[in-house]
Amino acid sequence: MSAARPPEGARTAGEAEGTQVRAPRPPEVPGSAARERPGAPVAGARPPRRSLLQTLQRAHVRVATTSMVAVGLALLLAAVLALRTYANNHLELVARSIAYSVEAAVVFNDRVAVMEQLAVIAQRESLREAELRDRQGQVLARYERPDSQKNSALLEMAGEPLGRLLMPEPTVAPVLDRGRPIGEVRLRGDGAVFARFLATAAAGIALCLVLAGVGMRLLSRRIQRDIVEPVQALIAMTHRARLQRSRAQRAPASQIAEFHALGEDFNALLIEIEMQQAQLAQENRSLTHLANHDSLTGLFNRAYFSRRLARILQDAQAQGGHIAVLYMDNDHFKQINDRYGHAVGDLLLIEVAKRIRTQLREGDLVARLGGDEFAVLLAPVHHARDAMRIAEKINAAVAVPLPERYERIVPSVSIGVALFPEHGQTADQLLRAADRAMYQAKKSGRGTSQLFEGNYVVSDVPEM
Repeated sequence: MSAARPPEGARTAGEAEGTQVRAPRPPEVPGSAARERPGAPVAGARPPRRSLLQTLQRAHVRVATTSMVAVGLALLLAAVLALRTYANNHLELVARSIAYSVEAAVVFNDRVAVMEQLAVIAQRESLREAELRDRQGQVLARYERPDSQKNSALLEMAGEPLGRLLMPEPTVAPVLDRGRPIGEVRLRGDGAVFARFLATAAAGIALCLVLAGVGMRLLSRRIQRDIVEPVQALIAMTHRARLQRSRAQRAPASQIAEFHALGEDFNALLIEIEMQQAQLAQENRSLTHLANHDSLTGLFNRAYFSRRLARILQDAQAQGGHIAVLYMDNDHFKQINDRYGHAVGDLLLIEVAKRIRTQLREGDLVARLGGDEFAVLLAPVHHARDAMRIAEKINAAVAVPLPERYERIVPSVSIGVALFPEHGQTADQLLRAADRAMYQAKKSGRGTSQLFEGNYVVSDVPEM
């Protein structure tokens, strides 16, 4: 039988107990958890990099510590082995001395004398244990160092296991009477000697490590001065050159040949970059000049004149000023160009441009629009007659024969004048009005100037 389905809205047993049914979670994008939790470590992120000084210090500390510990342990082991050999030889001498001293007492079985002599020598030689046995192995006398003569608790705790480790067997010497053994002496040395020596050696190694640390500190300062500081200077210069575009600085000289050569190469690179930047700046200025000027006459071109006229018109509209545009065309230029050649025509245009420029005020603008056409922007002007006066001065200055062998050529220009705001509100309107006035000037007589007004040209100059 199939289980009956619970009615809609009824909770299951798991839900009744507080278990929540959750929708399946969308797949996680790698790295999204790290972006959602600020400060959480990003998976695969690199640990912070150490500086050059820290890397060199760690390397030197590791090398120095390993070397000092290895040398110290080797010297300590050699010294312990030498001390052990010395202690064994010394105990053998002491044992023979005791055997010789107690020979008579052992022969006469005088235990008191044996004990006194054993105690005197054992105390003098700082023995831990000493005993005298007869031929049958029975103990005739025994000595153990009293507590009053023991070393400190730490030396005792360390000395006893060290003594048993380095000298596991007691030192034995026979007691002879006329060459026949009548007993034997057994001795154990004091292991505190080894503990004291090891403590002294450990203190010496620690002192050497401290001195090595002081030396490492001095070495780190020298590394900081001779290696790290030149590298940091180069890094700082690189950052300033990249971020602040500062290339006037130079890397200082270094006592290390490699860093000095690197600094010299870096300085040479900066000089080369400066030269390239200066060349690029010069090329940019040349391109900007070419983009805004006429290559023949050196005047501004049509594009620059249009932009400047538009800006001046905006200022005039905002402040209520008045400006004038002069549109001029060389008279009979085609005939002169065809008769005398393009070189003479170019010379004529250059000379006309110079003469126009000399008649303008400091803030006025003259441009070559193309071919033999020129335009002048007068800003500001207070009266229409001021613009006409400048136009007449230009007519008079231009109408002078060309110098030297071209004196038969007398240039002249026809000028049309348009005013803002009377004759136009935009740059195109003013240029068209001045162009129409220029054609009226040609019709009325070349080498003259006319003011535009409406659809006809007036001879009287109105007040603005």
